[in-house]
Amino acid sequence: MGSFTALVLLNVLSLATTKPFNEPYPWVTAGGTSYKLWSTREPRFYICLSHKVACSEWLRYIHKEMLPSSRVPEGLDIYNPTSFHQQGLVRLKHTTKSQYDEVAKIAQDPEVYKFAVVRHPWDRLNSGYRSKYEGLCKHNITCFKARFVHTVKDGDGILSFHDFVKALSEIPALHLNSHFRPQTLTCDLTTFPYDEFVDLKNITQMDLAAKRSGFKTPFSQASHEYGVSGENGRPTHKCHYCNWETVRLAEVIYGVDAAVLGYNFDDAYASCKEHGVSVWKPDMNVSELCI
Repeated sequence: MGSFTALVLLNVLSLATTKPFNEPYPWVTAGGTSYKLWSTREPRFYICLSHKVACSEWLRYIHKEMLPSSRVPEGLDIYNPTSFHQQGLVRLKHTTKSQYDEVAKIAQDPEVYKFAVVRHPWDRLNSGYRSKYEGLCKHNITCFKARFVHTVKDGDGILSFHDFVKALSEIPALHLNSHFRPQTLTCDLTTFPYDEFVDLKNITQMDLAAKRSGFKTPFSQASHEYGVSGENGRPTHKCHYCNWETVRLAEVIYGVDAAVLGYNFDDAYASCKEHGVSVWKPDMNVSELCI
């Protein structure tokens, strides 16, 4: 057995044998590392949003769709639990029996539309580096190490994308920061009975999921109207320098996600091996867009 195959199998086994956070419902973990929401009004829906899958856009969209326009406050705090309750939403966050009893009912209720928004692990990884290291921490390694990835090496220079991925690979998947934790863990993709997984890049799927949830405005139209920027306007880069080993490490970390969701890393390998950058298109100016 090759070393790469062994690493992937080891990762799969670690996910499969991890002691569940909660009993007697081992098929759903606490929602503190993701947004697991369900509606108490008609039409009923249950959604799971991992971090870095347009989570903020979806939360803002749900808030504004469920609140009458006359009641949308200025500076709406989309992360405030109070705002969820005002709209007939519940967020699974704490391991209380009453919440898990409710989720157990939802899981068995065919009238509740249950879906998770998902994203290719490589795209999610690029977004996480751009958003948290380049954006939030402004290329400050000390900030990034303290808040997100404790295994990065200290230094005053630039943390390369490759070294970032390498640092992630040194942490067990279950203990990764929620922005980089596999979606199979944050949203229980292998255990919870979802009706479907909705791919972030598939606009048609996204709009259909919004419609099935009872929302009148198509998600694609609303997200544009709201002007949501995941990077909050900070200067960031669209692609990052990488090599074959960068992708191999990412495949070890997110091999389960890829297998469950039907993704592969072929494009990532091609971009990194042939062009040295994480995302490549023929008309790209690599020197301006990549770091």
